[in-house]
Amino acid sequence: MALIPDKPTIPYSTAIPGGLRPHTWVKIQGLVPETSTGFRVKFIYGQYEGANVALLFNPRFEGSPHIIFNSLVERKWGQEERKENIPLRKGKSFTLRFTTTTKAYEVTLNERHRYEFRHRLPPEGVRFLEVDGDVKLEAVSWEGGGSYWNRFPPVPRWGASRVY
Repeated sequence: MALIPDKPTIPYSTAIPGGLRPHTWVKIQGLVPETSTGFRVKFIYGQYEGANVALLFNPRFEGSPHIIFNSLVERKWGQEERKENIPLRKGKSFTLRFTTTTKAYEVTLNERHRYEFRHRLPPEGVRFLEVDGDVKLEAVSWEGGGSYWNRFPPVPRWGASRVY
C-alpha cells in the first residue's frame, strides 16, 4: 500500500533551488472554498519583508471574479494587469500551471484558459514559491528545464518531478 503524502497547508512555502529557467513549470491543484475572497500565488526572490516578487497571481472573488497579475520590484508594486471573466469559481476545484519562458510566465487554468505575464524581473532570481489566502491545496508539483528539480523521481499520472 502506497503512502499518500499530506496535502500542502496554507500558508504554503517551498524553496526553488537554482531559480526558474525556461521551460520550468509549476502545477498547483486545489479547491476554492465557498467563503473565499481570494488567494495569492507568489514567485519571490527571498523570504523577508520587501523581497522582490517576480510574479503575483491573485484571483479575487468580491464583485465579478478576476485575476490580478503584478510584480514587486525594489519595494514598489508595478502596474496591475487585470483579467476579467475568469473560470475560477467558489466551491470548485482547479488546476493551475505556471510555465516559465524566456519572455514571460504562461499561466494555464484548468488546461483551457491561458494568460501571459511578461517578465519584469529575471526569473532566475526566484528562490521561493508561496501560496496563501482562502484556498485549499491538493497538490503542488514541478519540473525544471535542466534544473535541480529534475533529479527527483517522476510521479505517476502527472509525470512531475516532485509532489507535496
